[in-house]
Amino acid sequence: MNAAYRQLYIFQQLLSDHVVVKDQLANQFAVTPRVIQSDLSQLKSFIHEQQLFYELTYHRRLGGYRLDVTQDSISKQAILVLIKVLLASRSLTKNETDQTIDSLLNLIPKPEQREILPIIKNEQFHYRPVTHGKPLLTLIWQFSQFIEHHVTVDIRYRNQLDQVNQRTILPQAIIFSEYYFYVVAYSQTYQANRFFRLDRIQAYTPSQERLTRSRAQRFEDGELRQYIHYMQPGEKMTIQFEFRGIVEAALDRFPTATLKARYPERHSVLIEADVFDKGAKMWLLSQGALVTVTSPAKLVADISETLRQALKNY
Repeated sequence: MNAAYRQLYIFQQLLSDHVVVKDQLANQFAVTPRVIQSDLSQLKSFIHEQQLFYELTYHRRLGGYRLDVTQDSISKQAILVLIKVLLASRSLTKNETDQTIDSLLNLIPKPEQREILPIIKNEQFHYRPVTHGKPLLTLIWQFSQFIEHHVTVDIRYRNQLDQVNQRTILPQAIIFSEYYFYVVAYSQTYQANRFFRLDRIQAYTPSQERLTRSRAQRFEDGELRQYIHYMQPGEKMTIQFEFRGIVEAALDRFPTATLKARYPERHSVLIEADVFDKGAKMWLLSQGALVTVTSPAKLVADISETLRQALKNY
């Protein structure tokens, strides 16, 4: 066997979390320990030159060499957090979720994988994705490429009323919110940005048409995150509401929120936030008697009428 095969074998053993012992390898390949030491030195140089997230280290206690993960690599703690967030999102199919978890685990050594597996085993077994059942990984990647290269796309889209129609859009960002992935795209028809759930896109092809936008129509996804909720568009406004629930929950829901006043005698606070009205209204209504909207008058009237209509159902 030549040196290349021998070195590949040693590297494969190291990547599989084995401890390689110089004398044992020398006997196995019928070479001197000096030759194996040379192989190990070349592997160490290769790892350094390729900037891999490993370091070939001799462990006296183990009596051999092992690949240790360097501090530049992703930690097992970070991998566990990412897996937990993925499982909680319920956004991918069971097959895609399992594949993604396997890929994340493969970024860390086998012993650390074995630490994580018991922690996620039960949650992974009982994982239930959202009902659309559509694979999304390829779709997310493809639309990310459209965004990167400013490609206009013709799509066949099924809306929430189960109506299917053709749209020509200019994708601008992909956002995850409340179990679903959305593509935010400029629509020539509406001369504005619209939200399209990725799982509802039934077909897509690059368009021959080229869409252009004015500077005012350009999309800032970071800014959008500050104001929009439940991926509901609407009128941007400043609202105030008295809140009697857990204050942190309200402040976390509205990133722009500030405390304007405290009312200890009523065990409540006054919160002000910049929002898009439709999504904010959905959350405010979900809080029931814990919230009272105080301004603007237009939103107060809208919520009052919604509550009156809801009461008629009981």
